[in-house]
Amino acid sequence: MSTSFSRRNFLKTSALLTLGASLAACVAAPAPGDAAATSGGDAAAPGDAPVHISFFNRGGEYVFQTMDLQIAEFKKTHPNWDFELNEVAGYSHQEALLNMLAAGNGPDCWFDSVRTTGMLARKGVVEPIDDYLEANLDFNIDNFTDNTFSCQTFDGKVWGIPWDSGAMLIFYNRDLFDQAKVEQPAADAWMTWDEIIELGKKLTFDLDGNTPNDSAFDPGRVKQYGFAADTGHGRQLYMWGNGAEIINGDMTMPIDTPEFTEAMNWLADLGLKHYISPTAKYQTAQEITLNSKNVAMQHDGVWSMGEMINAGINLGMMMIPYNTQKASYGQYSPMCVFKDSEKKQEAFEFIYFCTADPEGQKIIIDRGQLQPTLKSLRDEYLNGTPPPSKDERQLAFDVFENKETYRWPGDKIKSFWNGWYQPMIDLWNPYLDDLWIGSKRWEEISAELRPKAEAVLATGEIPTA
Repeated sequence: MSTSFSRRNFLKTSALLTLGASLAACVAAPAPGDAAATSGGDAAAPGDAPVHISFFNRGGEYVFQTMDLQIAEFKKTHPNWDFELNEVAGYSHQEALLNMLAAGNGPDCWFDSVRTTGMLARKGVVEPIDDYLEANLDFNIDNFTDNTFSCQTFDGKVWGIPWDSGAMLIFYNRDLFDQAKVEQPAADAWMTWDEIIELGKKLTFDLDGNTPNDSAFDPGRVKQYGFAADTGHGRQLYMWGNGAEIINGDMTMPIDTPEFTEAMNWLADLGLKHYISPTAKYQTAQEITLNSKNVAMQHDGVWSMGEMINAGINLGMMMIPYNTQKASYGQYSPMCVFKDSEKKQEAFEFIYFCTADPEGQKIIIDRGQLQPTLKSLRDEYLNGTPPPSKDERQLAFDVFENKETYRWPGDKIKSFWNGWYQPMIDLWNPYLDDLWIGSKRWEEISAELRPKAEAVLATGEIPTA
């Protein structure tokens, strides 16, 4: 099960890949009883014959370095194992993986994205791991924090183990607050929509030093934004925060209600009306991120915390703002095993070390890419060197453990986006482009989008008409 791509050559060529074949044609039909035959067996012991594992990774250099550290630690107890690493930076990782599968060079295991796991599982690419977890004497679901596997659960089965990600929060640059002479939020602050707008205006400056509160402010010449909302993975928080629903228990998607409409238009108006957020209407060549130090507050995930600290950000954290009711959300991206791998048990053993073994998980936590899913590592994480503070780190657990506020898309049907998150993204994107640029309001979009979205939720297929 080798591949002709070298580690660096794969990075260079991945951008040129095209899908080339349908996903259904990529994967051979699994032999009956494969899971049962492998889940109860033992992987090769350190003294046995060499084990070769092909691993596909995504993300960027910081993520790739984390995997290098985990492999080095794993090989201390598995010296006869070797790894072939194929790595893709950026958003094109899914296409690269599908092309590997189509060419017959599928990896034994890989680091997947929360947006693609359900789709790949539904298409027969991913091996369900319930039997492997049950056979692993070290595994006990009670050792994990609440809702650890919510994003990897489809059709009553578990399809991966979280490797990175965690709570979604507001991350902010304390130094930019101090420079603007603006008081920093308390760790327990949970702001309303109106409060975050007023705070964002105090932290937004054009090239002449004007804020949106000044009549001379120029939204086309912004030097620093006050607040960058997450309009992708975290967008649903603003819907729930306004009392709107995304997916009902009967598989309907009421995205045309007044509450949903108000929330979507509010998100757009952060840039179009209040000028505190970057927006497609006022294009800029510069990347607007906390790490670039040109935005004071950014809605992001705990998985970015290590890179923020590494970039020298004096980091603070608080909950996502709400309008009528508080809501919290987080997500995990998993490691998965290839359904047709000839070394499924060995692949599972490796991803288990990386994700669920304390030694392996500690590496990701120390790199700031994950809040602990293992309860045994919680205190060490909370007591990590600030910033952020211990009280702020606690917020990451509160997101998942507050039963009054925690939501996830598909929680009412007990299936994360019903497994079709990626095609849902593909369907929504052109409609969102119109909203963010200001050419349409949500009430002009929702009537057309709703039946299409409900069709994708049910089938995974985007309607052509």
